[in-house]
Amino acid sequence: MPVNKNAFARYGWIDDCLLRRQRPWPIEALMEFISERMADFGVGRENGISKRQVQEDIKQMRPGGMTGYEAPIEYDREAKGYYYSDPTYSIRNSPLVSDDAPVLRQALAMLQQFRGLGLSEELGDIVKRVEEHLQARPEVEPLRQLIWFEQVPDYAGAQFLGPLYQAVRARQVLSIRYRPFDAPEAYETFVHPYLLKQYNHRWFLIGQGSVRPGLSNFALDRIEALAPAPKVPYVQPPADIELRFADIVGVSVPANGSVMEQIVLRFRAGRGQYVRTKPLHPSQRLEAETTKTIEISLRVVPTQELETLLLSFGDDIEVLAPVSLRTRLFERLHSAIGQYKK
Repeated sequence: MPVNKNAFARYGWIDDCLLRRQRPWPIEALMEFISERMADFGVGRENGISKRQVQEDIKQMRPGGMTGYEAPIEYDREAKGYYYSDPTYSIRNSPLVSDDAPVLRQALAMLQQFRGLGLSEELGDIVKRVEEHLQARPEVEPLRQLIWFEQVPDYAGAQFLGPLYQAVRARQVLSIRYRPFDAPEAYETFVHPYLLKQYNHRWFLIGQGSVRPGLSNFALDRIEALAPAPKVPYVQPPADIELRFADIVGVSVPANGSVMEQIVLRFRAGRGQYVRTKPLHPSQRLEAETTKTIEISLRVVPTQELETLLLSFGDDIEVLAPVSLRTRLFERLHSAIGQYKK
């Protein structure tokens, strides 16, 4: 059974008390200690913890409790207090319980779908060690896949996922040979890797390159080779790097000073219901609705990926604002019509 965050905090505070083995802890002393910690961290009730709650927490920590801690908590009737009968015990010595093993197996099965990332092998070893430590029952039959992510088979560049992930984690500068689609030949650049991002079934490395200032994205299927560059000092990522990508659709790196705009879209009712249940962006808001149309708004920095996404809705969508985006899509649609008149 899942345990909420406040309960975990209380178990930790009880553990802190019982690790002070000079004397058994009366229930009143535990209540006072926990209430002080609750006030310090701003959790729980204003008047502190009740006696019944502390007794229930101790019950759940003991053998047979839902926490799985199997804590050897005893009660000294003469001293009228609680203590650990095992002087070496702490709940922090056994942070996982047997019920955690199946959860880890499912996480492993999900992660194995991202081939090339390299994490599935590491997690597989961890799962085995956890099962041995917990004496958990290993799976007799192969784990059935319950959740499936849409993946592109034999994606070019997938072999770089593992090395790039390790470089991001280790803050290791890389020397990359990269060839954009529109370039006649590849070029060499040093890249300070910051994060990996997946969009529309493609993987991208976000980092700072040496060819041009600021952040850039590097499609993995355009990388021809990479190698560590240990002699190049690592440049830390911008403090707002995550916020920059929160305000866009896609992976185009917003330039410094890019401004979010209010995008207003009108959908035919049938397609509009689809968009309501699958928002185009977390900022999406419903503006108006009739029997024939639905209007929504987004607060994003316009990108090429946003335009491509909107064009994919065909004649089910009309851009109402801003005028600049409406004009660009009109021009692109007009150009597309010209392709069919040749």
